[in-house]
Amino acid sequence: MKLQNKKFFRKLFRPAVGFVKFRILHVYDTPQRIARGIAVGLWIGFTPLLGLHMILALAIAALFRANKILAVLGVWISNPFTLLPIYGSAYLAGRFPVGRFHPSHAQPGQVGDLLSHIFSLSNMVTRLHTTAFWKEVAVVFGKIGLEVTIGGFVLGTLFAIMGYFATYWIVTNHRIKSGRRRFRQLL
Repeated sequence: MKLQNKKFFRKLFRPAVGFVKFRILHVYDTPQRIARGIAVGLWIGFTPLLGLHMILALAIAALFRANKILAVLGVWISNPFTLLPIYGSAYLAGRFPVGRFHPSHAQPGQVGDLLSHIFSLSNMVTRLHTTAFWKEVAVVFGKIGLEVTIGGFVLGTLFAIMGYFATYWIVTNHRIKSGRRRFRQLL
């Protein structure tokens, strides 16, 4: 049974491992710029600025001299499959500090229902391009936007810091182990 589970997980994560191996580790850039690009992408990915993620990632990556391509790719941590857990956890993280100074317009039980309805895969696939969808998003974020924004910035900052150090360590160690000439000059 355990061997089957190993094979299943190996097959499941093969695209992600291949992506990291060939698209991040082999980028011709310094480890600092690569790590900054991932950190910028992760940080922007946790913000509730739907529709502006990639533009903001490019702008902030240029500002911090980060790898722009990896910043845009890092933004995809928030995608139709992860929006609900990201914004749900951002709401919970932001509810604590905001709740002390600002009354919440929604209860935690309602938030899950609101987010699961608006960010359901079928709703996003069929209605993402309509004005009605974006009006519903505006109504939902009118109720919980402050909590999600503050929580998103807090969680985004934590993930960006962890992502920076993890990426830097992985890229540096990979380059040292591989001993490739073209990467030696970039260390």
